[in-house]
Amino acid sequence: MNSSNLTQSKFQDISGQIKHETEQRLCDLYINRLMQIGGHILDQDLTASEVNELLNQEAEKLRYQSYETDA
Repeated sequence: MNSSNLTQSKFQDISGQIKHETEQRLCDLYINRLMQIGGHILDQDLTASEVNELLNQEAEKLRYQSYETDA
């Protein structure tokens, strides 16, 4: 195995590790946000339509943040 193959292999390993860690962090953030929303729903004793509106607002917020990141 020559040095360029070894370097490429190391790069791929590091790249895969970074991707995995990033996905895990995003998952953790999303779980925390869902838990906050769940707590808010219970604290405020929201109706089904209010919960629906809250979840739609969160979805729009995520969609907007996604578009901002892509720009």
